[in-house]
This record gives sequence, structure tokens and C-alpha cells, in this order.
Amino acid sequence: MHIIIVGSGRTGKHIIEAALNDRQDVYVIEKDKEAANWVATNFDCVVIHGDATRCEILKEAKAEKADAIIVTTHDDAVNALVILLAKDLGIKRLVSSVNNDDLLPVFEQLGIDTVESPHRLNGRYLYRAVQGPNVKEFLDLGDGFELLEIIVEHQSSIANKLIKDLNKEKILPTDTLINLIKRNNQIIIPEGETRIFVNDIVVVLSRKNQVSAISKVFGAASLLN
Repeated sequence: MHIIIVGSGRTGKHIIEAALNDRQDVYVIEKDKEAANWVATNFDCVVIHGDATRCEILKEAKAEKADAIIVTTHDDAVNALVILLAKDLGIKRLVSSVNNDDLLPVFEQLGIDTVESPHRLNGRYLYRAVQGPNVKEFLDLGDGFELLEIIVEHQSSIANKLIKDLNKEKILPTDTLINLIKRNNQIIIPEGETRIFVNDIVVVLSRKNQVSAISKVFGAASLLN
């Protein structure tokens, strides 16, 4: 997957690291020369020293072929302009941090898939927005495992199925366990005869490298392979 990451501050570095660990094709655009040199020295990715609000810089990062862009600068005006340019260039998934919470509705009106405030997320959360757009929350448990809170979409292959059938038909990836279901403000501890419905919010224990596969099973059109 071809991902463009704009900005290499604290959040951007976490995203770069997470994407490279998943062996994605990463292009980083960084306006500050010293920061760009640091990324080029410490990460195995393409680094472009330039202003992402300039269309030619986005094109240098092969925006026309990009599957996703994640914008993480500290300037909301810059973030919004980059997202608009990326959208015009046809990038499929648009993810941006928003520094001023009052601007969240404005960014949502731009048609951004995921808008998050850096005050309540980190870089890995933003990267998860690309991996699994139906993943609401996640908790890193260490040792290669994490808990995901994920929505069952209409096109999900597990919708209307019993838990026991998921295991029997091997629908879920290996080392994946459904721990809890939230439905209409109720908490359900799943058993074999528990049925999963569309719009259920399911808490899943899984390996970190299974997020894209799980997201797809739950019905998201994930872009990551």
C-alpha cells in the first residue's frame, strides 16, 4: 500500500514507524529540512523536503497512485489545504489530525474519512484509521497483541452468524478472539449461541498484524493488503 505522511513530528514519527513495520510503501513530506534529514537517516522510506500545500510536491510523492494520506502538521489551515489537494488528486483515504477541536465539524465537511484531535490520540491510532476504518478504538497489550473495538458493517461476512459458526467456518483470522459485544447500550458476554448483528460494536483480541484482515471480515473496504 502506498501511504503519504505529511509532517514528521511526534505523531508523524509514530505513524511512519507503524507503517514501515507493516511493510507499506511510505512517502514522507516534511517542510523542515533538518527534520526531513532526520527521517531520511532513521527510517527506510522516501522523504521529500518540501511544502505539501504545493501540488507538485504531492505529485512528487506519487499522489496519483497513493492509497491514503495522513496529515499531521500543527497548522490546521495547512492540514485542510493538503487534504483538499489530495482529494482533488484522487487519493482514496484521507486522514487528518485537527489541533483545534472547534474545527472538527469543518474538517468533517471536507469529506475526510477520519478526523482526529491529537489531544486524544497518538500516531498509531491515526495509522489504524487507514488500516481499519471501522476500528473505533484500540489498546496495545504488548507482546504483539491488542484489543480492537470494531463495528459490524452491513457487508460483513460475520453479520447474523453465531459465534460458534465463526470458529467452525474459520472466518476470523488465527489468534483472534471476540471478548465482548456492545448492542443498544447493553454489554453482552458472547457464548457459542450468541448471534452477531449489523451495527454491533465488538471488542476483539488479535495480533497487531491481523488488523486489516479483521477489519475486512467486519465489512470495511480496507486498503491495506
